[in-house]
Formats: sequence, C-alpha cells, structure tokens
Amino acid sequence: MALNKVLVALSALTALTMPAAAQISSQGGPIYLNSERTESLERERKVLLIGNVDIQQGDARLRADTVTLIFAERAAGQETSAGGLGGGFGQIQTMLAEGNVFYITPEMKAKGDRGSYDASRDTITMTGNIALMRERDVAEGEVLTVEVGKRRTTLDGGNGRTRMVIDPENKSSGN
Repeated sequence: MALNKVLVALSALTALTMPAAAQISSQGGPIYLNSERTESLERERKVLLIGNVDIQQGDARLRADTVTLIFAERAAGQETSAGGLGGGFGQIQTMLAEGNVFYITPEMKAKGDRGSYDASRDTITMTGNIALMRERDVAEGEVLTVEVGKRRTTLDGGNGRTRMVIDPENKSSGN
C-alpha cells in the first residue's frame, strides 16, 4: 500500500517536472505546483491538485481550491524526457481551476469562481463574480479573458454590465 502511494506521487512528480508549454506568466519558465493532495490519472492524461492549490511561474501566481491539469497526447515516436509512470504525459494542454480562484501578477490581481487556461490559445478565462484590481482601480464583471503572451485583458459583464472605479490620482506609468 505504501509503495503504491509512493509510485503515484512519483508519477505525478514526473509528469509535473516535464517541460510544459503552458504559461500562466508571460515570462515563461518552470511551473511550481503545491497542493494538499495530488492524484495522477495516467490513462486520462490528467493530474488533479486538490486543496489549497498554489501554482507559480515567473512573476505570476494561480491559487484555487482545486486544479485539474490535462496533458496533450504525445505525438507518435516522440521521445519522452522522463521515464517511469508519468513519462507518457505530453505538454500541459489545459488547466481548470475551481473554487476561490485568484490570478495574481505584478500588474493585476483577479478573483473569480472558476478559471481555465487553454495552451493552444495562450489564454486564461475566469468566470463568475470577477473582481479585477490594478493598483487602486477596481473592475467587476462576469467573464475575464487574459491573453497571456499578448498582455491583453478583456472584462465582460455577462448578462449584466461591467462596473469600474478608476482613481485619477493614480500616478502609475503603467498600462
């Protein structure tokens, strides 16, 4: 039984230490993952991170109650850089975050009910009770889309309207 737990943990670690195309930061680089529990579902090419999930890459951070990592299938004949149980996983294709989702960069802080990252579009989408803060400016809506590489952010009101408070005294040289 203890050996099975060790093998599952090694499987998850092997999968998570592979280079990943996923980006939660425009800086790229290694992705560091922490959670209370990790489950590896090899046949489904998924890793579940459960409980106080904290993911960091470069200067960006994603926090949530749970995160599901879905890996792309490896191309036929593609070498695996890591052997062992998790070696069949490909690049991270999608991340799904649920419950108390926070996405934080030096330029902004966003919170919502749910979030997803689509590697093919390099886009983070957050939904439900969105609050977006940039310095002292605050915006609220229902759907937040962040195009990571393009550094473009869009807030949609859903069935309602977006609400904003802009502080004109803000002396930032930023966006």
